[in-house]
Amino acid sequence: MSRSNSIYTEDIEMYPTHNEQHLTREYTKPDGQTKSEKLNFEGAYINSHGTLSKTTTREIEGDLDSETSSHSSDDKVDPTQQITAETKAPYTLLSYGQKWGMVAILTMCGFWSSLGSPIYYPALRQLEKQFNVDENMVNVTVVVYLLFQGISPTVSGGLADCFGRRPIILAGMLIYVIASIGLACAPSYGVIIFLRCIQSIGISPTIAISSGVVGDFTLKHERGTFVGATSGFVLLGQCFGSLIGAVLTARWDWRAIFWFLTIGCGSCFLIAFLILPETKRTIAGNLSIKPKRFINRAPIFLLGPVRRRFKYDNPDYETLDPTIPKLDLSSAGKILVLPEIILSLFPSGLLFAMWTLMLSSISSGLSVAPYNYHLVIIGVCYLPGGIGGLMGSFFTGRIIDMYFKRKIKKFEQDKANGLIPQDAEINMFKVRLVCLLPQNFLAVVAYLLFGWSIDKGWRIESILITSFVCSYCAMSTLSTSTTLLVDLYPTKSSTASSCFNFVRCSLSTIFMGCFAKMKAAMTVGGTFTFLCALVFFFNFLMFIPMKYGMKWREDRLLKQQR
Repeated sequence: MSRSNSIYTEDIEMYPTHNEQHLTREYTKPDGQTKSEKLNFEGAYINSHGTLSKTTTREIEGDLDSETSSHSSDDKVDPTQQITAETKAPYTLLSYGQKWGMVAILTMCGFWSSLGSPIYYPALRQLEKQFNVDENMVNVTVVVYLLFQGISPTVSGGLADCFGRRPIILAGMLIYVIASIGLACAPSYGVIIFLRCIQSIGISPTIAISSGVVGDFTLKHERGTFVGATSGFVLLGQCFGSLIGAVLTARWDWRAIFWFLTIGCGSCFLIAFLILPETKRTIAGNLSIKPKRFINRAPIFLLGPVRRRFKYDNPDYETLDPTIPKLDLSSAGKILVLPEIILSLFPSGLLFAMWTLMLSSISSGLSVAPYNYHLVIIGVCYLPGGIGGLMGSFFTGRIIDMYFKRKIKKFEQDKANGLIPQDAEINMFKVRLVCLLPQNFLAVVAYLLFGWSIDKGWRIESILITSFVCSYCAMSTLSTSTTLLVDLYPTKSSTASSCFNFVRCSLSTIFMGCFAKMKAAMTVGGTFTFLCALVFFFNFLMFIPMKYGMKWREDRLLKQQR
């Protein structure tokens, strides 16, 4: 293959009965005729997560799409991904600008999940008084939201990987809107707890599924940028939520918060219903294939210009993933128990849980002496964290993409020079996790300073600066970890993304549940010091999957083949 051509790969679900070098794919054309196509896989191998990874080569001369016209040929090469059918059909029909448009749509959908928890913090005092409950009781409404925020995506991710991304996202947003209406009219504290659970169950999966959507239309050399932006931007609600909640509570009361969520998410639901396309490659291929189910079809595709743009009358059937989707609601659990996965995610999950405590501490710490800030002023103090989160989401993705391109170029050169075997795989754990280490250790220092700034009543500037750094590191951690999971499990990207969501939300739930007692026993500064020591220690665990992760996956493969 000439150097000017592009090589891409993707994973294709493989079952034990498929031992041949050829697979047959059947699909139904718009005229009702059934066509069979034989796919030839060169040097195929079954990877350690039970899929056939490999090497059909797609040669695309010139631009892959309008995106690639602005990149060099080196930028278009992803030699780690060698699957594809031999075809000139583009991997995706989305242009570079349209990919960013998808990021905007997904951010719009997932934003309400991250907003739902912190927007509620300024209202806790009012709830205590209105329903005559103490602080520990009212905190239960926060904890249950975080709990189901971790559990729900592990189930919904499997549904999205089987039935498509679009219906699960829309169903979740609709549930969220209905629950928000109920919360705005809630007559009792018990109803609030129940509906907070339903609210979280509905909207939480959008974060993990959004990463799956991005994985459907990106390749490894660009994935960090788009996955990082999506996964980071959707969580900005946690940075700005308290400010919004403070303004609404101060102007009206706590019920205004849920009317705001109802109107905001309801409006976004209507937009998403109209324009959000189905991207699951077993359903839509490169977006040129009309989904069979109505719920998987976006009404905007009824418009003539859109139909022509996405080739609905002449679809690229060869881009249809031949996988037969299987519903497996336990897939997330099977991934999480793998040692290389949990060792990769646990340190980042701890760091992210501390970020949740930091957001909570800003609200509680600045409302008392020596600060005694007004509710709205406290909300404004969240802005540096929001800016830091934005920068972390944007820059980290670009950094890990640049690093990946550099490493993959050297990897292919070493292959060509005979320094490594031709069938060797690049160590994705090392390529991705090495980008996490500097920011994770930087975060330890920032959290330590933040905790003692709150505890000792240091100048407000120290709190604002450290919250900026902590938020930057938290979003960087999220972007990198999510990108790694999508890389490892491209056919189960929504399920895989939910794994980190589960880890971070579970740890956040535990930390939030214990935070009050830890503060009473050790003060705020002592609590953050203790947690920073834990994070510092567990950061070193990431060196284990960096060195042994790929070997463990290969060993499991060999064991399965015996």
